[in-house]
Amino acid sequence: MHAVPTKPVSRLYARARHWLAAGLVFAAAWLPAASAPAAAEQLVIDYVISNTPQRSAWIRTISQFAAANPDIQIIHNGFPQEQYKRDFAARLRTGRADLAFWYAGQRLRDAAEDKLLAPLDAETVALLKKKKFHPATIEGTRIDGEVYGFPLYYYVWGLVYRKSLFARLDLRPPATWSEFLQLCERLKAAGVTPLAVGAKSGWPAAGWFDYLDLRINGIDFHRKLLRGDVRFTDVRVRQVFDVWGELLRKGYFLEATMDQEMDRVLPYLYRNHVGMTLIGSFIAARFPEAIAADMGFFAFPNYTPAMPAYEEAPLDVLVLPAAGLNPGARNRFLAFLAESGSLRHIAEADQTIPAQSGGNLSPMPLGEGSSAILAAAAGLTYFFDRDARAELVAPAFEGMRQFLKAPHDAEQALQLLEKARLRIKAPDSLP
Repeated sequence: MHAVPTKPVSRLYARARHWLAAGLVFAAAWLPAASAPAAAEQLVIDYVISNTPQRSAWIRTISQFAAANPDIQIIHNGFPQEQYKRDFAARLRTGRADLAFWYAGQRLRDAAEDKLLAPLDAETVALLKKKKFHPATIEGTRIDGEVYGFPLYYYVWGLVYRKSLFARLDLRPPATWSEFLQLCERLKAAGVTPLAVGAKSGWPAAGWFDYLDLRINGIDFHRKLLRGDVRFTDVRVRQVFDVWGELLRKGYFLEATMDQEMDRVLPYLYRNHVGMTLIGSFIAARFPEAIAADMGFFAFPNYTPAMPAYEEAPLDVLVLPAAGLNPGARNRFLAFLAESGSLRHIAEADQTIPAQSGGNLSPMPLGEGSSAILAAAAGLTYFFDRDARAELVAPAFEGMRQFLKAPHDAEQALQLLEKARLRIKAPDSLP
């Protein structure tokens, strides 16, 4: 595990966040010097920006490639994450990107099956294997025999907490559901709200649904459900909401955080107003340097004793839009990523795990906990909005946001999801 500890939020970072929140897109191009020959080919790259270090890492990588390849004119476009996810398919149909950031999972399969993507060629796949990319990251994008994603990095989900708070209250990370409930009670008795979830964008709440479903019903059921092959009104799904609702009705979640973005929730954690939040290990990129070493990370507790520990480990990739006009330039860029060590710098900026093994990796605040979670995992999923059919995501996020509000009506959320499922699956196809 690795990471470069990030600095406290600066005025520059604050301006960058404001700029991203406004939904602006930036584009930059490296042109050959006046004395150099005219560019023979363009390379257009679309990617996501979640924080300033990540933006800087991408620009550094692109700049290094541009310096080594003056015959290629490079245009790169950075997008805020939620806007990018929302417009991805439309951008593939109307844009001319040669490489685009995306996510492994059902959403990748949908784009491939809709003929919006081209697979990696045999030479690039062979290069991935030669340069020691983890086999699971290559196979994680294989669809009908073809590899559709160039792996960048991955990370794992778990519960983040402050070690000093747990030490002061003599608390330990729980392994079982009963231990988890006891922990929540002890935090509440000490005047600390046990949990927070910033669900304004939907996906943090979806993490709770994913983990409860994986812990209660297992990975096979979870995958079928997100594909739309099981009714959301199934009794097994109702149990997920029943267990979640019990936590909500006991007052274990800080209500003030429900309608906030995840970044706005973190200060509650830093100040010990809440004890834990469920999030991906990438969140370490946002920790203030002064308290980064005090942040701990543990696996979502076991609910069903006999159920193996299935974990969320999203994999981020670059894909090849079918409409791209410059296959030669994009293959040169992918080869550069595989051979230059740039992926480690991008992963360090994100506090994530590079898909490529080897190299000197910097320590990461949540590295020890992440390694323990991955080592014990019996299987991995990619997260709700990556594994689910695209048509289910918006209704699911809205349903979960409504469920978080009192009186925590599961029926409304389930019916909303079931209606969305029925629009993509024939009712008579169900088991």
